[in-house]
Amino acid sequence: MKKIIGVFLKGLFVLAPIVLTFYILYKMFLMTDGLFKGLLEKAGLYFPGLGVIVTLGVIFLVGLIASNWVTSKLLNYLDKLLIKVPLLGSIYGIIKDTVNSFSGDKKGFSRLVLVNMSNDLKLLGFLTNDEESTFIPKGYVAVYLMQSMQWAGNLILVPKDQVQLINVSSEEALKFIASAGLLSK
Repeated sequence: MKKIIGVFLKGLFVLAPIVLTFYILYKMFLMTDGLFKGLLEKAGLYFPGLGVIVTLGVIFLVGLIASNWVTSKLLNYLDKLLIKVPLLGSIYGIIKDTVNSFSGDKKGFSRLVLVNMSNDLKLLGFLTNDEESTFIPKGYVAVYLMQSMQWAGNLILVPKDQVQLINVSSEEALKFIASAGLLSK
């Protein structure tokens, strides 16, 4: 009986990531395909998958427009305007900051650090801010300690001399921390 349960669990552990991955991709397909479905159906042009292509095209077009000097100025103005609107500005600002934290600049989740604690304890985190401010005292930096197996975490302020930058990609760092150290190179 133990062997049968072991084989069943092995099968479950093999199938679960595959099934969940395809399920998530399927849901993403349905969502992106459905964004322009109504409009395409009214025009008599819809077939499954065309909505995905149109969505990707629109995203590319917005990126192209945002890359233009004139329209980027207009988008910056719109951005500042949205942030000033009560409630909407707070929600928009949090979402924008979160999305931007994953970009390639030197903020957010791009700088993995090793925080040296007392008694040889070391913590892995992401250096999120190293500028003195109302919240960050002189000589300190902000480090986000992500909890493994989830996206929750804690923000700690640490003296700069207790923080050591680690040269790895954001993707590798996120995989390692999110998997509780189970995934490594």
